Amino acid sequence: MFRVQKLLVFEFEAIYEPVLVEGPVVLVDAQGNGLRQYHMALTSRNVVFSCDNLFKNSTRRGPSDEPSWEGRGQDPEIECLELVSLVPLECLRFNFYRRGDRCLMMLSAHQAHQHLNVKEPMIFEFGGHNFKHHFWYTWRERVASIRVVQPRYSEITGSSPFSSSDVQLEEELTVQVQVHPRPIRSSSGIFVRCYSSSGEGY
Repeated sequence: MFRVQKLLVFEFEAIYEPVLVEGPVVLVDAQGNGLRQYHMALTSRNVVFSCDNLFKNSTRRGPSDEPSWEGRGQDPEIECLELVSLVPLECLRFNFYRRGDRCLMMLSAHQAHQHLNVKEPMIFEFGGHNFKHHFWYTWRERVASIRVVQPRYSEITGSSPFSSSDVQLEEELTVQVQVHPRPIRSSSGIFVRCYSSSGEGY
């Protein structure tokens, strides 16, 4: 758990900010076919995309060798995880809906931010098997709370997560995520900000 939070703490302290919620999602097409798996996180300012790369930091010698992390002392939850993109909230519109037993979130770019090269909305299905409903509810709550607390993000969604045209939020116990304090280490001087173009195959 908290894989993106750990990744930001240990590898991207220059852009670190607390994660409000994170979990596994799958980018799907309009028919619901899976295109790519992500581990996505929401902060108060950005949506963070990450995915597993089994050969990240591995000691393999050739393309046919199996990856190995023996003796590296890395956290096993993030030894394969790498940052893919980081998209500012003001660039995005959120819509949450369900189709049968599938819990879905649609992200689209504001017309004012077409430089993101996202030509069509991206549809993400929440994973985690028995926890997918929990992730879906929690993401809806966090997006709604950001809109209330930070007025400049009042337009981050085209329709309220709790609008009458959407599925009404049901009573459900949600658990707050653990927030790690900002690491106190010397600045690496590296600043990374990249924008999502993961909708290429969609």
